[in-house]
Amino acid sequence: MTGAPRTLYKEELYVAYRRQALDQLPGDLFVILDLMDKTENVHGAIVTNSGPEGYTTALKYLAPRKIEWISINDRLGAVDDRAGYARWQRCLEHIAQVEKQDGIKYDFIVRTRPDLYIAKDLPTVDLLPKNRILINPYYEFLQDIPPGYNQTWPDHQSPCDKNDHGLSDFFAIIPRLI
Repeated sequence: MTGAPRTLYKEELYVAYRRQALDQLPGDLFVILDLMDKTENVHGAIVTNSGPEGYTTALKYLAPRKIEWISINDRLGAVDDRAGYARWQRCLEHIAQVEKQDGIKYDFIVRTRPDLYIAKDLPTVDLLPKNRILINPYYEFLQDIPPGYNQTWPDHQSPCDKNDHGLSDFFAIIPRLI
């Protein structure tokens, strides 16, 4: 989980994350969060970022294996990190460190943003493709979820097509061996 925590403090968000993500795909949670010092208008909601203390309850509930707060101005050596790739790289470094330390290899890595509301259960491990990255549409910027939307996870393992109105850059399930 990497990025600005924004709405992570909301109980409905972190409870849904535990139920729909962590309970479906048990494993360790690694969190790299931006330290922000401003108020944002996020999709019409005013979010005041209060620093790490405002997210204590959420993080305690989610119980990450590793938490790191990074200044929003720290690009971690990247020339430009507006998309957060340097934070994602830092998260991967923490994952690799734990794998080496514990003598394990995770089967899958789930990449999410901390302000992403997971509205439905993630697929169980037996349903995950082992040879490709699973990205599911979330419709977050392009349109509302279409009326009658009832597809399940296995229905959307193909790339973007006429039925998928955009693939989320907020979420991916990645087989560790890829």
